[in-house]
This record gives sequence, structure tokens and C-alpha cells, in this order.
Amino acid sequence: MHALLELDVTTPTALIAASDPHVSWTAFVIASVARAVAMHPEVNARKAGNAIVSFDRVDIGATVERNWQGRTVLDAVLVADADQQSCSAISQTLQRAKYGPGEQQRPSGLTGALIRLPGPLRRTAIRVAATRPAIAATFGPAVGVTSIGMFAGGWGWAIPLAPLTVIATVGRIADRAVVRDGMVVVRPMLPLTLSFDHAVIDGAPAARFTRTLSTLIETGSAFQGIAPSAEP
Repeated sequence: MHALLELDVTTPTALIAASDPHVSWTAFVIASVARAVAMHPEVNARKAGNAIVSFDRVDIGATVERNWQGRTVLDAVLVADADQQSCSAISQTLQRAKYGPGEQQRPSGLTGALIRLPGPLRRTAIRVAATRPAIAATFGPAVGVTSIGMFAGGWGWAIPLAPLTVIATVGRIADRAVVRDGMVVVRPMLPLTLSFDHAVIDGAPAARFTRTLSTLIETGSAFQGIAPSAEP
């Protein structure tokens, strides 16, 4: 399932502009998504065969581009306990991953061994391993955030990749004409795509999560560290 949102980010734009140290938009969205996940734990899960694996911590997967051994590569970043972290702390984690020293992050243990297998064998082994709850739980977080804000035009669709259950894709902010109190005004609008694995999340829980996340982003609640109560 996909939801294409257009959110009024007037309030968070001012908060980000005033932030010290600097907070990136991706970090703010990660913090907001994490708080929404904590309020709707049913989305923090993964399908493993006929079972559903639920996670008790809110870890978020993100991606950053960095220079590694003279090449531009895409690195995966794990933001652990993201619902407990400030926007600035998450922003610093992304900055270290993008510009800091060190090699690419490589999965370890069984997951790392599976990834190092030759292509066809790797895909088959991962499909089989993903049916086992104990192994599927080690495949990283169930929720991811990625940004396509560098593309002109703003909008774009994420391609859901297992084992992610929820993917939030951040587009480019643009000033757009919207109606407020019966008048047409200009507001900075953030396009956000949410993609859900329908095998794990039904439509109603996905809709509730989407409403909560929209409120968190538009009010900039992640900067205050306090999230509104989840809807029943």
C-alpha cells in the first residue's frame, strides 16, 4: 500500500532554521517517524513465514551517500532507539555516516554470510531464511526512511524492499498555493510517500499511523520531545 502525502511544514521549517546544532530534514523526518512508530507498535513488525515478528525497540534504517575508496557508494545507517533520540543527535549520526572515517557498514553474523553468497544462491538463501522468525528478526529494522529531495520536481515513489515493512520517502520541499481559512496562501509543502507491506499491516492501522505521522511532522513535535497520544 502506498500513501502520497503533501504536508504543510511551515512550523518545522522555522524550527529547523533556528536549530543549533544544525538539523537536517531527513533527521527530523526520522525522529518523527520513530515517534509515530512508538505510538503505533503494530507497524514495527515483519512477516516471517506464517508468523509476524514484532520488535520492542524503535530502530530506523536510513541511507546516505558517501565517498569510499574513491567511489560514491550508498551506505545503510542504523539509527538505534530513534524514538528516544533528539533531532540533532540523529542528524549527527547521519553526518558521521556520510563524512566520517571508516569503511562501509557491513552486516555481520548470519545476515552478513547470506549477503556474501553469489547472487542466485544469495536470493534463494535469504528467501528461505526470512521464513524463520529467529533469523528474520536479525535482518535489521522493519522501518526505513530514505530521501529523494535531491531530485527536481519533488515527488517520487519508493520501491518497497523486503524486509522493510514501512518505508517513508522524503521529497523536495516547495512553496505551493494552498487554502487556509478560505483564502489561498503560499506554504512550504513536503511531499512524503509512505509504503506499507500489506501482508503485515492492514489498511486501518496504516491510516492511523499516517494521521499520527502527519500531525507530528506538521507540528514539529519531535523538536519538543513530546508526542501526542496515539489514536484509539
